[in-house]
Parts: sequence; C-alpha cells; structure tokens
Amino acid sequence: MTPAGRRPLFKFLALTVPAVLLCGLLLAAAIEVWVRATWDARRGSPGLFVSDPVRGQRLAANYDGWFAGVPVRINNLGFRDDRDYELSKQPNTFRILVLGDSVTFGHGSVQTYPRLLEDRLRAWRPGVDWQVWNAGVPGYNTSQELAHLLDVGPQFKPDLVIVGFYDNDLADNIEVGPPTSAAQATSRVLSWVQRHVYSFEFYKRLGLQIAWRLSGQDAFRRRLEHLGTESQLLENLARVQDLKEQALGPYERLTDEQVRAFTCPYGETPEPTLIADVQKQPGWPQWLHAVRRLQQLNREGAYRVMFFMNIVPPVCPEGDAFYEGGARVFNDFLMGIVGDGAPAVSTLDGFLHRRPSQMPAARAHAIGNSNMTKAEVLFDYLRVTVLPPLVPLAH
Repeated sequence: MTPAGRRPLFKFLALTVPAVLLCGLLLAAAIEVWVRATWDARRGSPGLFVSDPVRGQRLAANYDGWFAGVPVRINNLGFRDDRDYELSKQPNTFRILVLGDSVTFGHGSVQTYPRLLEDRLRAWRPGVDWQVWNAGVPGYNTSQELAHLLDVGPQFKPDLVIVGFYDNDLADNIEVGPPTSAAQATSRVLSWVQRHVYSFEFYKRLGLQIAWRLSGQDAFRRRLEHLGTESQLLENLARVQDLKEQALGPYERLTDEQVRAFTCPYGETPEPTLIADVQKQPGWPQWLHAVRRLQQLNREGAYRVMFFMNIVPPVCPEGDAFYEGGARVFNDFLMGIVGDGAPAVSTLDGFLHRRPSQMPAARAHAIGNSNMTKAEVLFDYLRVTVLPPLVPLAH
C-alpha cells in the first residue's frame, strides 16, 4: 500500500475508532446514571443472582433486597440469612448445610423451614451451637445442588448435609464436571457486571428485544418474558410479607385412625404410567447420576448426606383434608431411590395428618404453618434417626 493509501486507514484507526468508542462509553455512562437515578428503592441493590461457571447462577454475597414480596438478605458466605458467620467452628458447633431450590430458599416466605428447624434444634439441645445454613437457590435442581456442595463443602465443612427435593428438581439436570479456565474467567467478569452495573438488565432486555424482532424466534420471546417475571420477583410490590398466612399459629393434628378412615370419592387415582412417565423426562439419567454421586459421598464419608423429600399430597375437593391420590406411588418410588445409600425422609405422611386450610401454599412455595410442618417432620427424623450417633449427650 502506498503512503497516500495508508493515510485514510491511519486516520480511521487513530481518530474515527477512538471517537466512536468514546461516544459509546459516554452513552453507556449516561444510561447507567439514568438507570441509577430512576432505580426503584423497593428493589434493593442489583444482582441477587450472579454467574457461576458450573451451576449457571448463584446468590451474590452481601445482597440486600426483595424476592417474591419478602425481604431477603444474602450473608457474607453467599446464602440466605440475616446473620454473618465465620467459617471456623466452636467445639460445640454442629453445622447443617441445607441444599435445595426455591422451596428450601423460601420463595415468598418470611420464615423458612431451615430456620424453623434450627429453632427446634436449639430448644431441644440448647448446649449445642446449632448452625442450620440455608443454601437453597431458586431454580436449582439436584445436579446443581451436587455442584454447590462440591464447591462450598471444603470451606463450609458441614457436619450434616440435607438435600431438599421438590418434584421439579427432576428437570434439566446435567453431568457435573470441573469448569474450564475460560468459563471461570467469563463468569467472574459477568458476575462483577451483574452485581455492580445497574443498567445490565436494561442491556439484556434490549438485546433480547432486538434478537426477537430480527429473528422472530419464540425462544427469545420466552426468555424476555422470563426476564420480566424475574424482575417482578425482585420488587417489593405484592407485600407478601404482610399476609396473615405468614404467621405461625395452632393447627389440628389428625390421628392415624382419622387419616386411615378418610376417603376422597372424587379425588384422582394414580396414573398407571406415572413411574414410566417420570423416567422418560429429559434429564432423568442426569438426575439419577447426581443422586448416586451424593450417596457415594455419604458412603465414603466425605460428607454425611441425607435427603429431605418435599412431597405434599393433593387436596380432596370434598372436605378439608389431604389424600394420597398418586402421591404415595410417586413418593415411594423416589424414596426407594434416594434412600439407597443415604438416610431419607418425606413430608408426605406429615401433611396427610394436617388440614389443608391450615397449611398455606403447602403444595407450592410453602409459607407459615406449612414450613413449620416441614421443620417438624425433619426435626423428628433427625432427633430419632440421624443425630443420636453424631451429637454427644454431653452437649
């Protein structure tokens, strides 16, 4: 290229490109200022979820804000708790790590079942420094919970690991492996942006809008709708924390005789293909593999692992009662799998002995007495079956 021909290229690289980049930076700065100035204080700080190279996303440490209408704080160690902790233990510390999804995290719940479990343990054995750490993350499945344990377990050093299960944990499981260096680096950068750049959601929404308009693909539209739903979850609009059902109160406990005597003539019956259909779900082999790896960790003594099955029976359309329906078949099938190599307990029978009218949102994101029932079921099982050989009587 002749000197005369190089001059326009040099001018483009030396002047035009920097000018365009500077304008872009100024525009981005202006958008960030605008987003911060118009930020709704009811949303708390941005970045409840940040990137993770294996799990896809995780909770951001030291987050204060709202989720599903209730105040949420993520503590210094990255899990939901209004208390910060040191990793070191006292001689009488017994640390329980509860893994799970939104049901464990406490979607829309002021009082989660891990926190209520800790209250019961402290009342039972006040000489023990009980630490029940709620490591539930909304949206997680069993393979992500396995990856979560492999990530934090060496630092947290739990004395017991409880893996919470809800039926949608069967979906979208993956094979868990170590992340690549590139994935780790990308995740660190993206996490910083999600946590500190208020306008990140604006760019994400804009990009999805453009992709949808240009391609017409429903996948982009669904992702845009999901982003809108997630945004609403982070706003304090519904004031779910003020619902009277959040409060713990008295509730009836049905006897075994009452449960056996009750029939639901118009209720559903078990589907003959229920178990076969469950095993055909995408991700079933990966879910089963994650369970087997957790059981292996328990057998080898790397961690003491147990499963807590959040399985709630259907509500009879006639009468204020739960009934088995197809839940018993589903429950027994899964309990046979998770209980092969690790302790396991289910909430099914606990709820069969309760009145649905006194168990708010029991079959979805439980609140109030529903979470208390879960804590009671778990506490009774731990007290009788799991803890006696682990907690010396001297404590």
